[in-house]
Amino acid sequence: MGSSIAALMVISVLLTAVVVMFRANQIGATLMANATRANAERVTDVANTRFEISSVSTTTEWYSQAEATPPGYGCKPIVSGIERTGEVTVADPYQCYWFVGQSGETATFQISRVFEGEKFGSPRTNTNNRLSFEFFPPGSDPTGVNAGCYDCAHWADIDSPTSFHEKTIHLQTTGTYRIKMWQYTPSLPFSSRDHGTYYILLSTGNNPPSTSVSCVESFQITNEGSKSFSDLTGMDVIASIGTTTMTRLTETVSAIPGPNEWSMSLPATTTVDGIVINNDFYEKGILNTGELLDLRIKVAGYTSESGTMTVVFPNGVSSTKSFDVLCNN
Repeated sequence: MGSSIAALMVISVLLTAVVVMFRANQIGATLMANATRANAERVTDVANTRFEISSVSTTTEWYSQAEATPPGYGCKPIVSGIERTGEVTVADPYQCYWFVGQSGETATFQISRVFEGEKFGSPRTNTNNRLSFEFFPPGSDPTGVNAGCYDCAHWADIDSPTSFHEKTIHLQTTGTYRIKMWQYTPSLPFSSRDHGTYYILLSTGNNPPSTSVSCVESFQITNEGSKSFSDLTGMDVIASIGTTTMTRLTETVSAIPGPNEWSMSLPATTTVDGIVINNDFYEKGILNTGELLDLRIKVAGYTSESGTMTVVFPNGVSSTKSFDVLCNN
């Protein structure tokens, strides 16, 4: 009797162990399957995530501002190698630009324009559709109806639809030179009609970097993958200045970030090559394929150094964009 009971107890224990082992294997297999599925989903998620970062530049404050009067004449800077554009209208009858030239240097100006109307008169004093280029040595006043150095032939009337008009001038002294674009008028009033858009390029053989006139105002993050993002919580933005300083910025809900902050928006429309197109139109508030985010950053203690900006999406996919100068505003 006792041996039978003992045998039954052993069999019970063995059966229990088998059941426990089977259950453990079942749980383990379930956990493994879940982990495999989660890993596969993550791999697919990462594979479907691809985005490109581009920068949106604007002119620097210096390049956009007119010089103080006095001692200047209210002209804006023109930089060798970087084209300026303007428009002569009834409301704005002339524009002037300044640059610092060196004695013995050669300054070459290439001017083209968009013509309006059908008449392109050639005589300097007629009233047909003409734009005039005037050159002013240091100390000469380009304002009002003042003309440039007429006797030295440092002027040009643009009255024919050629690709561009070129004027080469040998500078005689070091100083601040000025040029003026307008419809030549010997006396007031100015021309009573618009004369169109022009483009002017100065070349002195000593071109500064483009960073002297432009800075990165914001970044655009374009979703080029098949994955959509409804929640970007956990996205990281890292700014690296030079080769020594790396800063993880903090997100802010403000449209204008503070020091060491970043902000983003999903605009309803955006501008590409001057054309306004729809952006957030398929599913509002969700970053779908082909749509873009606007990203702004501000770095504390920034002093116009070059660097990189890295964006890390919540799933770990990252991309980096370099910049020469941040507007940092």
